[in-house]
Amino acid sequence: MSRMADIQRQLEKTSSGRVAPLPVGPKRKIERGTVAPSRVGKVHIGAYLDPDFKRGLRMVQAVTGEDIQSLLARALNDLFRAHNVPVIDQN
Repeated sequence: MSRMADIQRQLEKTSSGRVAPLPVGPKRKIERGTVAPSRVGKVHIGAYLDPDFKRGLRMVQAVTGEDIQSLLARALNDLFRAHNVPVIDQN
């Protein structure tokens, strides 16, 4: 029996033949081009790496209690220092 036929049979078993709609929260329209306040003036930098990089990063996060953004910013600043490139103030 197809899935639709099964659903139809279940509907017919109910007294009214209707199913109450699922409750939904208030709809929020997200305008194109809007940016979350925490992202204003920032850019996304990403990379596809071996999963071991993420695992190691999470381990450092667990030890330090810092968030991933701060850890990556610190790592990039260390890289910049190693190559005599100006470091970026994180504040």
